[in-house]
Amino acid sequence: MKLGVCSILLCTTTSCASIFCGTKAKVTFDCNVKSGVNLTIDGIKHHNVEFPFTTKVKRGFDDTIVKAEAENYKPETLVIDKTFNPVSIINLCDVLGWAIDAATGAITKPANNYYQIEMKK
Repeated sequence: MKLGVCSILLCTTTSCASIFCGTKAKVTFDCNVKSGVNLTIDGIKHHNVEFPFTTKVKRGFDDTIVKAEAENYKPETLVIDKTFNPVSIINLCDVLGWAIDAATGAITKPANNYYQIEMKK
């Protein structure tokens, strides 16, 4: 009985993209400056990053802004665009599932999972 209630709650309070993909996506950054770079990703600072650097970024409809700063280099800003996450299609006839995926941001994903940052002196 408890298992049946839990299954119903799980099916009605979650959605496919949220379950399978989560609300964050793994992205790797590389840079022509290999160390001593500070990255700010959506306001979260990562100090003295060594490349390649892999982290998770939020899914959602807003673009992710990445700022790279290093001594003797001009700051570089990178915008991570978002695209449709095809896993959401599994919710084909489930309006609630679409709504949950949209609210959690799981309906989108970063356009790429690898980004190259080119810093200039």
